[in-house]
Amino acid sequence: MEIVKSICPFCGVGCGVELYVDSSIVRLSPSKEHILSKGHLCGKGTLSFEPVYSWDRVTYPLKKIKGEHIRISWEEAINDIVNKIKEIIQYGKDSIAFYGGCQNTLEENYLMQKLARAIGTNNVDSCARVCHEPSAMALKEMVGIGASSISAEMIPKMKVVVITGESVTESHPVLSQYLTEAKIKGTKIVVIDPRINGTSKFADVHLRPKPGTDIALFNAVGNYLIENSLIDEKFIKERTVGFNEYAKGVSKYTLDYAEKITGILKEDIENFAKLISQKGVIFAWGLGLTQSSGVDGVRSYIDLALLTGNIGKYGGLLVFRGQTNVQGAGDIVKPNVFPNGAMNEENAQKLLKIWKFKPPTNPGLSVTNALLRDNKIRAIIFMGYNPLISMPNREKVERKLRSLDLLVVIDPFMTETAKIADYVLPAALWVEKEGSVANLDRLVKWRFKAIDPPGEAKPDYEILKELAEGFGYSFNSDPKEVFEEMKKVSPTYSNLSLDEIMDYSSNSRYPNHEVSLYEEKFNTEDGKARFIFREQHEVKNGMILITVRNVTRYNTDVVTGRIPGFGEYSTPIYISSDDATELKIRDSEEVSVISNCGKMNFKVKISNEVPKGVAMMYMHDPKVNYVVC
Repeated sequence: MEIVKSICPFCGVGCGVELYVDSSIVRLSPSKEHILSKGHLCGKGTLSFEPVYSWDRVTYPLKKIKGEHIRISWEEAINDIVNKIKEIIQYGKDSIAFYGGCQNTLEENYLMQKLARAIGTNNVDSCARVCHEPSAMALKEMVGIGASSISAEMIPKMKVVVITGESVTESHPVLSQYLTEAKIKGTKIVVIDPRINGTSKFADVHLRPKPGTDIALFNAVGNYLIENSLIDEKFIKERTVGFNEYAKGVSKYTLDYAEKITGILKEDIENFAKLISQKGVIFAWGLGLTQSSGVDGVRSYIDLALLTGNIGKYGGLLVFRGQTNVQGAGDIVKPNVFPNGAMNEENAQKLLKIWKFKPPTNPGLSVTNALLRDNKIRAIIFMGYNPLISMPNREKVERKLRSLDLLVVIDPFMTETAKIADYVLPAALWVEKEGSVANLDRLVKWRFKAIDPPGEAKPDYEILKELAEGFGYSFNSDPKEVFEEMKKVSPTYSNLSLDEIMDYSSNSRYPNHEVSLYEEKFNTEDGKARFIFREQHEVKNGMILITVRNVTRYNTDVVTGRIPGFGEYSTPIYISSDDATELKIRDSEEVSVISNCGKMNFKVKISNEVPKGVAMMYMHDPKVNYVVC
């Protein structure tokens, strides 16, 4: 029986796995040599190969004719799509867009954006846009690289670990091993989250702010640290800029004000501030911060690390990425940045030398602007992406998709988005192809192919090559060759070699193999970090809906819904007993949930996990984005 190494297709930890292959995959086990997962794997990961044998795989190209998808040949599918795009280009090259998911490999995402730019548009993006793009933006402008500055491996070596808007036990369960080890060694765990979750139950401190008030909390903590001389003045003076403006901005954020806005007792805010004033602190966060307070919330959070000097030698910033290659997708695919840097004439000329064509230099549309704003896009190709379910304001997204002249979906399954597509191209799953992925702490590893795809399904990189040939461009579809080309283009990945990323025990982190970045200088033009002050956003009155993850489910359930016993199912909306009493709602009663963008019915579950004024739902429920704006 052959043993093939690969990387789990789910969360941003990117656990190492071993596939046992005897013509088909017999079983899967964790890889003990993997530098981060260290022989651990969650239950979801253990069964991650099961969907490969799902009965409803898309195994040949499909074309919608009179409302039904009909089997066609690859030749017909490619020719049709290319010809239709050529017709649509008469409305302008920016009438075409390419958007990809974060399960796609680095090489596939690289080829996708390259093809779009060969056609003449910068309308390229990934699903990283709606999860951790706020993190990447804040990190890039404040410290220089839009990625975690420290590895999860360092958690047990810290005195304090702050986790904001994330439940490790549900979203990244394998990292619980580091929290457990840290607790044994005396590390203080702080969780900042409105709800009670699996991680908060064993935390030393649990702060429960009103959703959307994170900035007020962080600004008040910053003000308290400054007023009480609990800051690292030497670090601030020598290694940062913008402190005076920041200090002036936060000066009005008193503990009394923060208590009123956030609902957290000022004594608890004070104790939190004292905890993080020591050296050896990791500031970690997840989607609960980025999708609540956005880029400004992340900026205000990073300010605390700069105030206390807890970045570089003593601590760092850790982003809990939601998908295996969301970091890599965010690095390579952006509508306003080339993979080799700023979108300008100089970088376009550099790409011309490598690509043999010059990309346009006008910024393109992000996927959110493409689907939720008025624009001139008439054709979209989605690769491994199911936005009809995953994007907010579902009714508006569906109207946009149905209005297109051409909708193409490249996917292994007939997703909700694929069901309304004009063409569906069958893609290989993760065990049926190879390529690299970048995880949540900048670790890049290679997936090895274990089996062939079923029927006529093909790896995405082969599909992109055929599309490129239809437009007269010659693309290399060998993932190893594509990786080498990507290295020439992207400074981010230029230090890595195929040998080291194929070795699961190696420290193959970019940009220069550091476990902790910024010990000497930051990756900014002057080598200094930037304080950025932001005001607290307006918080509207009324019930606030938050969405969370379930450990047995993954995103839109496209994959986990095809694991036996993990099927897609509807979930209730959770509210507190106080709200239930006030609203006169009984447990299990069906209610109408109405927001600015839609209405949907859900059954109620009364729970003490959520505070008064907050409703909670699992993000995986296909109905939730009818009411999430």
